[in-house]
Amino acid sequence: MIKLVYALKRRDDMTQEEFSHHWLNVHAPLIANNREIIRAKKYVQSHLIDTPANEALRAPRGMLPPLAGVAELWYDSVEDFQAAGQDPRVQAIGPELAADELKFIDHSGSQFFFTEEHEIFDHSDKTPIGPDAIKCAYLLKRKDGMTPEECHTTWLHDHGPLVKSFSPVVHSTKYVQSHAIAYDVNHAIAAARGFVEPLDGLTEVWIANPAARAEPTDESRHAGEAMAEDERRFVQMDQSRCFMTKEHVIFDHTS
Repeated sequence: MIKLVYALKRRDDMTQEEFSHHWLNVHAPLIANNREIIRAKKYVQSHLIDTPANEALRAPRGMLPPLAGVAELWYDSVEDFQAAGQDPRVQAIGPELAADELKFIDHSGSQFFFTEEHEIFDHSDKTPIGPDAIKCAYLLKRKDGMTPEECHTTWLHDHGPLVKSFSPVVHSTKYVQSHAIAYDVNHAIAAARGFVEPLDGLTEVWIANPAARAEPTDESRHAGEAMAEDERRFVQMDQSRCFMTKEHVIFDHTS
């Protein structure tokens, strides 16, 4: 199974609250009601939340400002996604879905790419991910001069274990890396729809108990500095973003 990642910039004439309301209460039902037609197995929205943690993550890394949210849709394969696009039923509802997107999304600042997930750790059996949980979304562009393979290998085999080693200190519950695949398809879709150049992946870190992180310790500060320094080996910071979100699972038919 593969995952489509859609990083969303809201329209300049909307507030974050207006964006989130439309996305969750108007657009999500359109997707859910046509789930079988578009062949999506799972759909998750992660909405930007207003917290000082966003600037604390962004500023030391020299990153771009947060986006309004990240949509994720799971499919059996890239080919299955493409085949769905040729279905007359999808072509019939396509204009409605596209028109609704333009009511709240700025395509010229959004990004779209297919990925494969790599779960690095999951401690949710000990600390359940409940309604108070938040999720850090890290939209990653590989360092200039690196190939996708070099970036993904360093990210998975070097950085992943490092983050796992610090998980008790920074109170992270679950960590998933989603590595970009099908680069030719990603670029073709971006060009056709007016999106920004696709990224190289998405990191997601779930924090089940945000209150535990409210007061940083010397240990947690050291961990944060060490992880940020390691990221600079494979991440182009000034083209990447990192921000806190609230996750909404719209549907899940993967099991």
